[in-house]
Amino acid sequence: MDGLNRIMLQDLSEKINELCENNYESCVQLLSRLIACKSFSGHEGECAEVLVAFFHNRNIPCFVDERGSVLAVSLPRTFETEPPQDFAADGRAWLKSELERASATGLKILAFNAHLDVVGADNLEEWRDDPFKAVRKFGRIFGRGTCDMKGALASMAMAMSVSRELDRSFARQCVILGCFCTEEEAAEGLAFKELFEEFSLKPDMVLLGEPSKMQIARGQRGKLEMLVETAGVCAHTSVPESGDNAAYKLAKALLVIADFDAEERFKYGLETENILKRTTMVASMIESWPKSKSFVPNHALAHVTARLALGETMVSVGKRLIASENWPDAEIKPIVYKGSSYKGKISEWKAEHPAWETSTDNPFFHNLAGAYRELFDAEPVDKIWPFSTDGVFSAGMAGIPTLGIGPGHEEVAHKTDEWVSEEELKNALKLYAFLPFYKADF
Repeated sequence: MDGLNRIMLQDLSEKINELCENNYESCVQLLSRLIACKSFSGHEGECAEVLVAFFHNRNIPCFVDERGSVLAVSLPRTFETEPPQDFAADGRAWLKSELERASATGLKILAFNAHLDVVGADNLEEWRDDPFKAVRKFGRIFGRGTCDMKGALASMAMAMSVSRELDRSFARQCVILGCFCTEEEAAEGLAFKELFEEFSLKPDMVLLGEPSKMQIARGQRGKLEMLVETAGVCAHTSVPESGDNAAYKLAKALLVIADFDAEERFKYGLETENILKRTTMVASMIESWPKSKSFVPNHALAHVTARLALGETMVSVGKRLIASENWPDAEIKPIVYKGSSYKGKISEWKAEHPAWETSTDNPFFHNLAGAYRELFDAEPVDKIWPFSTDGVFSAGMAGIPTLGIGPGHEEVAHKTDEWVSEEELKNALKLYAFLPFYKADF
């Protein structure tokens, strides 16, 4: 890197730090408003309204799609034309034209991804504080969704605003699309896919803000949810031989599933470097019918969740289960999400999502890692997430280079007294604002 570019990067880093320090309290205020929204899957309307109001106040064009996800657009000041006055009618055509012009001039399209929904907090008596009120103490912010993932959502939104300020003095490398989606907790990838399709989005890269301890996540295992069902013949418990017990059949199937999981664990171990090689499988929510202690059940059902290795599908793992000599007469069915969004859009989304991985040789990884080094003067750690994200669509289905980095510790997500570190929240804000201006081959 020559001296001039080094000076430019130093100036950029200093300005990033200054602007993010100045805007950090506003970021926390936005996070507090988002936490106050009880935005369970399918009920994210209030959360979307908070986000839309934020972007309108910052003069950042944004849309709400048919499902209810929010799309915000940050174009360089020197490039951007004024959005149409009748934005609802003409906004899509304007966006299409601007993105095409941006690509033609050599700008990359970077999509930020965060989800609006959170899991429930039904065990209120176990929380030290109100889960839907942001509480700051011990260098942390507590509340439902702080970690998963409204901390990243607030940081990404604020970074889009900071980027417009940086445009006054520095050359942008990317257009930023803020893709803030509904229903990820219930149906990973569904809303993200529909947002892309409705607006014909074709970003060059996707950055997921899911919690990662501010380490770079290069991929994840896939996720499969399925039902294992057995049928039998009902009988009175006094003469069980006259029936055919569906619960016993299901028990045999569950033992095969347990053996499958144990074999995978024995073969690949628990080492993190093998996480994409090993499929895990766990049975839960076991039921049988009739719901009476006096009957031999003629119907039994278990919910089974698998975390899929690279290349594994429902077909491939199903074949392995059925091939066991101990597998009973049992049917395997995929679980299908049939939820309704807060805007009333119904969908059917099969709970079968592929594993994916982005190589450390990918230019996007080099750029993100380089930005991290430049900003924090430290070597980033990279890893594979064990859980599922909207990356199942962007990387697993659409093949777009996808990486994740976000504030929050994965093991805190969904738990009582969920929290995010203020240091990580501020660092996320800085990195999200810096990345659109950084170019690794300086």
